[in-house]
Amino acid sequence: MTRLAKLNLLVFVLLIGHVVDHAVNQPSRDLPATGGVFGIAGFVLIAASATIAIRRHPLAPAVSLFAGAMTATGFVAIHLLPQWSGAISDPYWDFNANALSWFLLLAPLAAALALTATAARELTGPATANA
Repeated sequence: MTRLAKLNLLVFVLLIGHVVDHAVNQPSRDLPATGGVFGIAGFVLIAASATIAIRRHPLAPAVSLFAGAMTATGFVAIHLLPQWSGAISDPYWDFNANALSWFLLLAPLAAALALTATAARELTGPATANA
């Protein structure tokens, strides 16, 4: 299995952990319903990216770059920025998030950034080496 496929799968597993954390570890609070739509879209995007990467499709680096960048952007916009949108914001600063919640926020963010960087290297590496 390629590094790109492994990173996609890692992000997917960490997303599951993040969702479970929301369900069982975090305090009860009103969350924006549209935030769930973005979460589902993120799962679909990473699942598609992982499938393409596992199959070693030529588009895997480009799709992984997009999926990783969108996942990282989503985590920052939804959970790290101060309240900016009633439709999707759920800042961790606004409730007493424990260490596990912070880990299950930062770990998928870091994995998504690693996926983005790895995909970018794959997109630029071979093309410049052959030029």
